[in-house]
Amino acid sequence: MSGPHKTPPLWLKILPNKLSERLSGNHSLLAAINNSGWLMFDKLIRLLLGLLVSAWVARYLGPAQFGELAYVLAYLAFFQAVALLGMDGIIVRDIAKDKTKAGEILGTAFILRLTVGICCWLISIAMMGIFNGWQDRSVYITALAGASLVFQAADTIDLWFQSQSQSKRTVIAKLTAYLVSNGLKIALILNNAPLLAFALVMAVEGLLAAIALIYAYHQFTCQQPWHLLSKQAKKLLKESWPFILSGLSIIVYMRIDQIMIKEMLGDVELGVYAAVLPLAMLWTFIPMTLSVSLAPMVAKAKQQSQQAYWTCLSNIFRGFALLGWLICLPIFFLSQYVVDFLFGTAYASGAMVLSIVIFANLFINMGIAQSLWILNEGKSKLSLYKTFVGALVCLIANLLLIPELGIAGAAVSAVLAQFSSTILANVLLSPFIFFLQIKSLFLLKCNHKNV
Repeated sequence: MSGPHKTPPLWLKILPNKLSERLSGNHSLLAAINNSGWLMFDKLIRLLLGLLVSAWVARYLGPAQFGELAYVLAYLAFFQAVALLGMDGIIVRDIAKDKTKAGEILGTAFILRLTVGICCWLISIAMMGIFNGWQDRSVYITALAGASLVFQAADTIDLWFQSQSQSKRTVIAKLTAYLVSNGLKIALILNNAPLLAFALVMAVEGLLAAIALIYAYHQFTCQQPWHLLSKQAKKLLKESWPFILSGLSIIVYMRIDQIMIKEMLGDVELGVYAAVLPLAMLWTFIPMTLSVSLAPMVAKAKQQSQQAYWTCLSNIFRGFALLGWLICLPIFFLSQYVVDFLFGTAYASGAMVLSIVIFANLFINMGIAQSLWILNEGKSKLSLYKTFVGALVCLIANLLLIPELGIAGAAVSAVLAQFSSTILANVLLSPFIFFLQIKSLFLLKCNHKNV
């Protein structure tokens, strides 16, 4: 198997000579940039196409039916957090450290995820039937859309590609499935399809993505057969359980607001809130994509020296803060225009929601930057504590603010939860990271000796 980046990427040739020469000598940075480029390309296509198709679906279904679909997806998100088992960062790290163990790591993770995914799918259907009645349409939506819980086990292949800076292969596989599924959604709209058909498309996308990933893997294998190793399973689960609980806590303060809006205000208000929320949250793909590709560079900097490590982290925190401001301010001023253009007058009340919740991006970016530090320091329990704080703040704030302010109250609660989880909790848990985050938000440099 040939190693990636032996041949310089084509984009390097269009840069100024001095910059090109400097980058060509830094193989780890070059790999990170090239890998991020493919991930960014994937997300940008999803951003542009997803916005248009999702807005069209929202217009077609109307706030009530769109709210009904959003309710089920928010419900399934809790099961998705469990089915992923919180292993992504651990698997990428372990394979990057010792590629000879890739077969047992990937095989063990895949079997664990497939087994848990099937269980989560069946339990989600049963619980929806018990609480809402077996004849309720939400049960059928859950059964159809929830099948993606099983297919997402194939995302284990993506982790192999990430560990080898080969995200190009994942991008091509998943983007193909995404394009097909969006084409199907458009066809459903044009043919006046019912709500259940849109739920089915979500499962179809998961199946197509799994098939495409399997095909891509056969073109770039780890050269070891996959197999389940009980010792490896215990090791992965022992380290990942805090990330599982952390993932559930994240879902609480990312999705519980939609459950509470449904119960307190009804499907129509939930439909408006759920339609505009992705306009604020979709920007998180930028720091998340960068963090995947920057993780190996941070790990190598830590091996070099503490100064190199903290300089690297400080630059990442400051860069992520700048990204946050560049996203929040334009959307804040353009929120009314954006909502009217994409969704129409039926969703006009969502403009206020968007102008508020967009500022959650600042704090999300700081949390993603800290996750690189947490992973390299082996402090996985901190993620659990921080997200628990966020979930608690979210629940209390929503209970108080939704009855008073409606969906605008849910937006304020979302921002408060993100701030509490990613920054405020660090006052007690990681004071040095707290000061680094505060300085970064004001785009100030931070000397590692002062952290």
